[in-house]
Amino acid sequence: MNLQQSKNYPAQLVFINGQQTITNSLIVADYFGKKHCDVLRKIDRILVDAPNEFTSTHFCVNVRNQQVGTSQRDLKCYHLTKDGFMFLVMGFTGAKAAELKINFINAFNEAQKRLSRTQHPFERQRMMFTWEGGKIVSSQPIHDDQFVTSRDKLVQYMREPRFLSLEQLLEISEAANQQIATLARLAEKQARLR
Repeated sequence: MNLQQSKNYPAQLVFINGQQTITNSLIVADYFGKKHCDVLRKIDRILVDAPNEFTSTHFCVNVRNQQVGTSQRDLKCYHLTKDGFMFLVMGFTGAKAAELKINFINAFNEAQKRLSRTQHPFERQRMMFTWEGGKIVSSQPIHDDQFVTSRDKLVQYMREPRFLSLEQLLEISEAANQQIATLARLAEKQARLR
């Protein structure tokens, strides 16, 4: 999958791991259109040049033994915090790289928001998702004073006690009466034309 096409899907770029937001070197390589071995080489250089206090906090190696063809191989990948990611991509230049860095930073910020919401268990967020082909293609928050319903159920909701305030019911009644009057005038006009 080409992650450059997924700039609107921050959940594919940055993940929550415990209490941290992270990405990994495979995602960075794919997103920036680079070879993973080149990204690993750059990280290895950072590990040599940068202070250990920084690198040990923001770069975590993950080695998996994986079947490649008929043999087993160790595949290395680094998990990166937002600071590790930013340090790594500082040297990526050009307009396209700048756009991709901004998208990635936004993905980290969105993941941090998700993480902070999970740290406050009594806060809740209602969301409306749009699905296409089994995948979420968009989402938007639904505030407590908003809801999604069908026209048929709208009347049913309005009849529920305490669903709407007296002021809201009066406002709806006034709007409905105006619509009824308009429709009655149109029907009368059409009847005269016949």
